[in-house]
Amino acid sequence: MDQFNRAAPVKGGIGMALLQKMGWQQGTGLGKNNEGGLEPLALDFKMDRKGLSSQDEYRPSKKVYLNAPVKKDLSGKHPVSALVELCNKRRWGSPDFQMVHEGGPDHKKNFLFKVIVNGVEYQPSVASQNKKNAKAAAATAVLQEMGLVPRDT
Repeated sequence: MDQFNRAAPVKGGIGMALLQKMGWQQGTGLGKNNEGGLEPLALDFKMDRKGLSSQDEYRPSKKVYLNAPVKKDLSGKHPVSALVELCNKRRWGSPDFQMVHEGGPDHKKNFLFKVIVNGVEYQPSVASQNKKNAKAAAATAVLQEMGLVPRDT
């Protein structure tokens, strides 16, 4: 950080050439009437890895209980996305979706998927009308079994 404060000012380059081409001279201000600042803009270098706003800067308006257990609510996410995210976070590898049953007439098929997560099979009890919903039902069964999503009543 100190090296940025001790750095010598720039004495050339394309920017300096363009300014001089437009009539600017060293020691004068910018603008039509030379009223602009004489000093270059001071740069504020960000050396930490906290992002643009960190938790240190955030002050919640409501009282926060520090010892209260935090349970992540996954009910707003698509079940397959939530399950993949959970598997990645816990380093289990990707969930393996496998079709167990495909049946019914062509105009009204039923699909049933199972999913293998960390070596354990999970399967919903009800078939779905399309493959996308069947995968989502299998992922929901896993999340419900782990207690991350509330069970349907």
